Amino acid sequence: MMRNIILLTGTFFLLLSVSAQQITNTFIFSKMDIAPQHTLWDGNQTMLMGFTPLMGSPIDIPGPTLRYTEGDSVQLQLRNMSQGASHTIHLHGLDVNQWNDGVPHLSWEVGHNETKSYYFKAPHPGTYLYHCHFTSSLHVQAGMYGLLIVDAQNPNETWDGGYSFHKDFAWMTSELDTIWHSDSIINYPHDTTTYMRLLPDYNPQYFLVNGRSEQELIDTNTAAIVAKANEIVLLRIANIGYYGNRFHFPMHLNARIISSDGRPLPSIEITDTLEVLPGERYQVLLQSTIEIMDSISVKYFNLNTQNIENTQMVPVNISGFISSVDDLSEDSHIYPNPTNGKLNLVNVKGKINIYDSFGKLILESTLNTTEENIDVSHLNSGVYFIKTTNKNFKFFKL
Repeated sequence: MMRNIILLTGTFFLLLSVSAQQITNTFIFSKMDIAPQHTLWDGNQTMLMGFTPLMGSPIDIPGPTLRYTEGDSVQLQLRNMSQGASHTIHLHGLDVNQWNDGVPHLSWEVGHNETKSYYFKAPHPGTYLYHCHFTSSLHVQAGMYGLLIVDAQNPNETWDGGYSFHKDFAWMTSELDTIWHSDSIINYPHDTTTYMRLLPDYNPQYFLVNGRSEQELIDTNTAAIVAKANEIVLLRIANIGYYGNRFHFPMHLNARIISSDGRPLPSIEITDTLEVLPGERYQVLLQSTIEIMDSISVKYFNLNTQNIENTQMVPVNISGFISSVDDLSEDSHIYPNPTNGKLNLVNVKGKINIYDSFGKLILESTLNTTEENIDVSHLNSGVYFIKTTNKNFKFFKL
């Protein structure tokens, strides 16, 4: 009798442990148009194959953005309603095991009228993407892709101890070749005996940001950036197309590249130009100190010829000024800059790291008062970067 009680107690404890683990459930559908119904910027319509949040939702590109918080345990369920074609969800850039990575010959696929689940724990905060990896050349071009974002535990922070921001925008770039979206190709009978498909040469006629182009980009719900002067904007960029992208940021936006492919860069890269190749993701901080109305240009270049074949202009409207209530940090600054001996830091609190221009960590410290100084006389002459909890600086050592 005593042994049975012990076993029952152990079973009860096991059930409590399992129920205490919360699972974030996401359900999406894979579907295919049976006739052209997606309207492009010039009024033409095309067929799509893609992901939708509801069975009755029309297919749009990109698919629904999947958004989680660092540490979430996720069950991502895919219901395939694509008239015979198999699909998968490849979690591009996430640290997941092979079984849940969505590469069909290394894990599994979801057949027509089937529902299967992917399980993973949301890893590092950052910008990722997902796409079908079955006959992927065609299925990705057909529209089977979307963004996946992992937020940090602390809101308005890129990652633990990272950079603060007020707003974030996400851009996913791609192209569209309507020949590939014709009924004879996109609606080709599914062949269970082969993974190979013969496709025509790729010559896109439409160049997209978040599935839109030309005058559609003016819409603030599509891609246009609207902010106040001094607000810090986090711009998430992902390229799922087959062309390279060259982004050019207006000088007044003071663009800073802070992460690549879901990982922080060892040091900030200050630049007005960023190239993003297929499958890559970047995070960029933008901050204008003045009011401006301008555009960020996106040039699409052919990877074979390197020729720029299209340019899209995404509007940027910086209007008004951030109030002291909205500001994420106090008036933090350093002086003198350049310096030869001691560097004074004002309203810079918490942990700081100093890196050289190669991204090597040179010094770690913790500041507790409103003004402190750091001895940098032992450093060689050159450019250094200070990363703090509330602001980041560049200084020059003479």
